[in-house]
Amino acid sequence: MAGHFAYVAGVEADASTPPPPGVYHRWVAGAADPAAEWERPFDAIVFADVLEHLDDPGPMLRAARRWLRPEGTLLASIPNVANVAVRLSLLAGRFEYADRGILDRTHLRFFTRRSARRAIEAAGFRITGVRATPVPAELAFAAFARPPWRGAVRFLSAAAARLRPTLFGYQFVFVARPR
Repeated sequence: MAGHFAYVAGVEADASTPPPPGVYHRWVAGAADPAAEWERPFDAIVFADVLEHLDDPGPMLRAARRWLRPEGTLLASIPNVANVAVRLSLLAGRFEYADRGILDRTHLRFFTRRSARRAIEAAGFRITGVRATPVPAELAFAAFARPPWRGAVRFLSAAAARLRPTLFGYQFVFVARPR
């Protein structure tokens, strides 16, 4: 990928993770430092399921604003703690952490669409788009990953996320630009 872009940097929280060969110009293994400076400004920064793992995502978002070109793009995917499955669990008196998903035990912060929007905007970004992703039902029920269920379940899950994103969205993907 590095050959397709002028400059590609990657940050991986797990210090033992080696960089994929031939992908990055610069690889940082270990906790990212919001005070860090990079060789050049970025056209895009992607926080793919990152912000919920930070004690306070504000400093990292403000740093991303500083690291981006003025016309750059921030992409952030953030789990939706207001998803119907979490709501139903709370109604049943349960709040159980899991090995993966919205209530992943490594999540330090939880977001709704509104609270994620506020955090991104407070860091100096203007949100230009937000989309809810469908629930990956096949991860919870393996049978849904196989015919005849796969197509129908994916279609219904995607339709529900479009119609009622705050209830049926699994995560939100925000697109934002510096203000």
